[in-house]
Amino acid sequence: MAELGHGDGAQLHGRSGRRGLQDDRPERRGLLPPAGAELGLPQAPAPRGTTERRATVSKADDLQNDLVTASTIIEWEFGDIIGHVGVRLPNDEGIAVKMLRAPQLPGAENWMMQFDMDGNKLSGDGTVPGEAAIYTRIFRAKPEVNAIVHAHANMCIVLGLAGVPIEGVHLASAKFGEGLPVYPVPTYVSDDEDGDAIARTLGDAPGLTINGHGIVTVGKSIDEACFTAVHMERTAKIIQAARMLGFDQVDGAFREEMAGNARKMSQRQASITRPKVEQSDD
Repeated sequence: MAELGHGDGAQLHGRSGRRGLQDDRPERRGLLPPAGAELGLPQAPAPRGTTERRATVSKADDLQNDLVTASTIIEWEFGDIIGHVGVRLPNDEGIAVKMLRAPQLPGAENWMMQFDMDGNKLSGDGTVPGEAAIYTRIFRAKPEVNAIVHAHANMCIVLGLAGVPIEGVHLASAKFGEGLPVYPVPTYVSDDEDGDAIARTLGDAPGLTINGHGIVTVGKSIDEACFTAVHMERTAKIIQAARMLGFDQVDGAFREEMAGNARKMSQRQASITRPKVEQSDD
């Protein structure tokens, strides 16, 4: 499991290319022994910091795989290729973002890049997203957040326009409480001022809707931010379907029970240890 600079690591483990986040030579990744080791020759001690560097590369590699897996899930669920998934890099060295859509550059397996907390590109394919401020400003404002999803979730947009809250109406959305916040301005989040406004509106919520635009979700790990986005859109669809059958809103007793469910599930999630699933290249 990849450990991040703040909080829990990611738990999605998929397959991806290895561009941008690491030196991919096997000996640099620690997969090959140093020269002479197979002959039993004495080896010089590794330079100071080598083990730490290898551990950091491994974490970054896991994060890259998790970004690819999360973006695939989001694209599959939403049927939309506009948006991105981002993660805080180990030791707060920057941000890695995977675009949902396919790369436009020849030879690029994934459209992924890394940039610093000021939005300056560090490495990777293509240019930094125009909405990099979503990541830089939320990560600066919320050290407990390690991952962010921004996507154009159609039914969430519909409910936002209609003034219908995305609230806890079933177990998977219990943590949404009496409704996730809505940022009322249909803005393209292109500067620090917009990014700061999104971070303030988010507060302690796991996600929000930008009216007429899309959603932003956050989490301690990539999988948390990813599945919050999935559950937001699924909940919006459930609410819309129920309203077509005459549903208006849940009552106080229902909300109280859902709040209790949210507490119980949060405690349960904190106690779960998930094994890492190794992927085969076969």
